[in-house]
Amino acid sequence: MSVPPHFLCIDLGRRKSIGTLVAAMPPKMMMALDECDEDASCSMTWSIDPSGTMRHRGTGVKISADGGGITTGDGTEYRLSPEDIDLSESVSLGAGACGVVMKGKIKKTGVYVAVKTVRVDDKGKREQLLSEIRGLVTAEGCPNLVQWYAGFASKRTSAVHVALEFMDRGSLADLMKRVHASGGTGVPGRELACITKQIMIGLDFLHDRRLLHRDIKPENILHNADGWVKLTDFGIAKDLDNTLAVAGTFVGTVTYMSPERCLGEDYSLASDVWSVGMVIYQLACGRYPFSNIESFPALFEQLCEKPEPRLDAGLFAPELCDFVALCLTREQRHRMDTPNLTKHAFCIACPSTQAELVTYLATLPA
Repeated sequence: MSVPPHFLCIDLGRRKSIGTLVAAMPPKMMMALDECDEDASCSMTWSIDPSGTMRHRGTGVKISADGGGITTGDGTEYRLSPEDIDLSESVSLGAGACGVVMKGKIKKTGVYVAVKTVRVDDKGKREQLLSEIRGLVTAEGCPNLVQWYAGFASKRTSAVHVALEFMDRGSLADLMKRVHASGGTGVPGRELACITKQIMIGLDFLHDRRLLHRDIKPENILHNADGWVKLTDFGIAKDLDNTLAVAGTFVGTVTYMSPERCLGEDYSLASDVWSVGMVIYQLACGRYPFSNIESFPALFEQLCEKPEPRLDAGLFAPELCDFVALCLTREQRHRMDTPNLTKHAFCIACPSTQAELVTYLATLPA
């Protein structure tokens, strides 16, 4: 068994969601921004004027400093300023590769938001930010994708701040912790079907618009006390051109990647479907599908050479077993796509109602 040299783990993390009241941020949370004129690649794509406003030359995206908001290439404006948000310094939602996440509240409406502070100190992070903005714009209107309000650049912190929808129950990784704390093993079948249906609606919305997520994992799927389940973190999402529906870069979280991605092969929308199958398997069983991931070679062997993970038909409903099997099919051409999975019996005939999901969530530890 040989492992390709590109088999690397690039985990961009999750809890890095949304905008922030700049003036209230502790110094340790402030991110540095390299001067653009010291980075030739930056001068080719992004420009930053003395006010701190950032402009992307290729797409026309403008991120104005301290209150001007974000303007997309078609002229649509998303306005927000530091003064618009009350930031609760005592409530940190986490941190990731791009920066910190704080809980905030829009003053005029009283709506809670997740305040994501994005470091833009190198070309890669700036391009990731651009990808995330494009993904958030694409996600508008879908109830199973995290929505955004607006964002702005801050000259003071040398960072960009984005205000996103706040999901008060956290990620599905948090859900599994609560399930285990309650003495359970996995999420019950009908509630799991309700969660799965919502995941598939969100993913099908992205795929219908030729957007590949590329980092589906429990940490990037959020839920709230009202029973909504939503995909988030479009920072490494990729548009697939209609004439070239494959991608070749190696980004994302390796433990949920599809075999073709880890093999360095071209991949397409089907790679997201494999990741969904891994997540649903884990929610059902209460454990990650592979028993040994202590080393890359061990993970590679299970992912690319051993039989695909399958749920025990004696313990789980046939519809659930079939759904997972259709996702966790190594050959891309045989892996079912999102339009058909959204109409699968497990998503149509088996789900609890959203109200029943709310009742179930309320039984778990806070």
